Amino acid sequence: MCNPSKHHSSSSSCSSPRLGHGVVTGTITAAVRALIPAHPVCIEALAIAKSTLPASILYHSLRVYFYAAAFMRLFEDTLPSDAHYAPSICSSLISEDDNPTPGCIARAPPHVLFVACILHDIGTASTYDNIPERFEVVSADVAARLLRSHGVPEKEVRDAWLAMSLHTSPGIAERLGGTVRALRLGVRADFNSYPPPPSDKLIETWAEVIRWQLPRLEIEKELGDAVCEQGIQNRQKAPGGSWPGDLVRARREDPDWDGVNRGF
Repeated sequence: MCNPSKHHSSSSSCSSPRLGHGVVTGTITAAVRALIPAHPVCIEALAIAKSTLPASILYHSLRVYFYAAAFMRLFEDTLPSDAHYAPSICSSLISEDDNPTPGCIARAPPHVLFVACILHDIGTASTYDNIPERFEVVSADVAARLLRSHGVPEKEVRDAWLAMSLHTSPGIAERLGGTVRALRLGVRADFNSYPPPPSDKLIETWAEVIRWQLPRLEIEKELGDAVCEQGIQNRQKAPGGSWPGDLVRARREDPDWDGVNRGF
């Protein structure tokens, strides 16, 4: 997904091809598969993403997972004093015995984090054009149904749902814990609006996979165009004050622009 806290210098024509309109799906290499949690829900989630998303968004979603997993390791280990990596207010104020606010689970199982990341943009696919909710909410609903079908506890399902539905909401997800914060920071790291986590041996392995196995392609344009196209077709998907709404407004302000959406 985007970095809605930054507005880049280039707007979408809302006309790039989407899956089902000639877009080629991505290839998942053995090196990437080896780093994905070995859980049945991850296998199914990856299959859904691969069959539904264009390569650019699929690779973005995988990169976000590796970034988010790296951030999650920081949350669990000793955090540096740098303000970029300071503990969230939720995780710093609640203990394991407290009843945290939904979305403030300090640690999430890797398979839950993976599902939240790999499906966080699934709602942009043309399959979901006719569902009136914002793509973030559609994505969260798809993931929640999948997680429940695999017996994932409701507390963790809710955490994943919040992470996905809030991942375009700057200044909110960053203040929450666990999956919510990790996904948001993973998205921002992939769009260069947040520093990537400090490297260790495992994180360096992930970084190498990101660098060589998951090319960026035209992620900013194709993702922005997909969200914008849905919002043009169905205004309920792009309400005022939302990132999809920003993309639609930018498109209408400059309908002849054919670069990356100015609202991205």
